[in-house]
Amino acid sequence: MTRQIKSRSLVRALQALLPQARIAILHERPWHSLTFSGAQICLSVALPVTAAEQRSAVAQLLEDHEFSLPSQLVADIAITETAIFDGQYRLIIDALLLED
Repeated sequence: MTRQIKSRSLVRALQALLPQARIAILHERPWHSLTFSGAQICLSVALPVTAAEQRSAVAQLLEDHEFSLPSQLVADIAITETAIFDGQYRLIIDALLLED
């Protein structure tokens, strides 16, 4: 399975959690440790400005959610940047996916 397909499954899962969001993959790169392999993924998430006051709720949702991705484990996922730009609330989400 290619990394692109792996990141797409994470995007689909996030889209189901945040149906009002527009999600794009900013970059993805291979990641390896002595015992695991996977990918680091950086995503841009655009939400309506009205969602800005819900940042902590979105962060908690990401932290608590058990992602069910085929052959993958979401080892880490977090909001690393936020901004209001072009009338939208923008989040940068970094994730680490491990091969299962």
